[in-house]
Amino acid sequence: MDAKSPSRNSGLSWREKASSSMTSRRELGSEFPLDAIQAVVCNAGMFTKSLSRKMTRPFVIAAAAWLAGSCLLAADAVRYTPVPNSSKLRMEGTSTIHDWHAETDVIGGYMELEATFPDGAGSSAPTTVKPKVEVKIPVRTLKTSGGKRMDAVMQDHMKFDQYKMLEYRVLELVPKSGNASGGAAAQFDAKGALTVAGMTKTNTMAVTIERADKNKLKVTGSTALKMTDFGISPPAPDIGLGLIKTGDDVKLTFEWVTEQKAP
Repeated sequence: MDAKSPSRNSGLSWREKASSSMTSRRELGSEFPLDAIQAVVCNAGMFTKSLSRKMTRPFVIAAAAWLAGSCLLAADAVRYTPVPNSSKLRMEGTSTIHDWHAETDVIGGYMELEATFPDGAGSSAPTTVKPKVEVKIPVRTLKTSGGKRMDAVMQDHMKFDQYKMLEYRVLELVPKSGNASGGAAAQFDAKGALTVAGMTKTNTMAVTIERADKNKLKVTGSTALKMTDFGISPPAPDIGLGLIKTGDDVKLTFEWVTEQKAP
C-alpha cells in the first residue's frame, strides 16, 4: 500500500469497522489456534486464556498465603486503650522562689502489642520490640500548683492556641537484661518521639510495663527534659521585677493504665 494512500477502513462506520475486525479474526483463526488469537487481540488489562492456565493457580495460592499471613499477624496483635480516671502525668520544675508542678489524669492514645507482651520479654534473648504506641495529652487538662494564673502562663508558653496536644510516639522498646522470663513486669529503654509546642524531639527513657490484671497493662516511667529543647522560654513573671525565674529543667513522670479493647 502506498504510504500516502488512505486506510481501507477510514471511510467505514464503526459498525462496519467492527464487522471487519471480526472477519479478520476468523481469517486469522484458520492459521493460528484460538489461544494465540486471544493473545493478540486481548486488551492490556486482561489475562489471556493461555496465560491464565499457566499463572492463575500459583498466583491465587501465593495471594491466599499472603492474606492468611496478614490475618494471623493482625490476630496476634492486641489493642489496649486507656482506662478512664486511672492514669496520671506529673511535670515538676523549679523557680527562684519555689518548686512547681503540673498534673493531669487524662492520657489518651492506644497501644498495639503482641498477645504475649510483656510476658515474652525475658532476659534469655533481649530483642528490640517495635510496637505501635501513640499517646496524646490535652494541654488544657494540665493543672499547675500555682492555680489558674499559672495555668494561663504555662499554656501561653506552650503555644496552646496553635498546639492543643502533647504527643508521644514509641519508636522502639529495648528490653533490659534483668527481666525475668515470663514475669508479670518487664523493664525497657523506650526510644520515642515527643512533641511539645509543635516541636518534636527524640529521647530515651526507662519504662516498666506490667500486667495489672488479665486484660490490663500499666506503663510507668520518668524522664528529664529541658523547656528550651522544645523552643519554650522558661517563664519569668513581670511581677517579680526580673527576680522570679523558672528553671529550664523539667522532670516528667507518668502512670498509664490501659485495657484490651473489646472486639
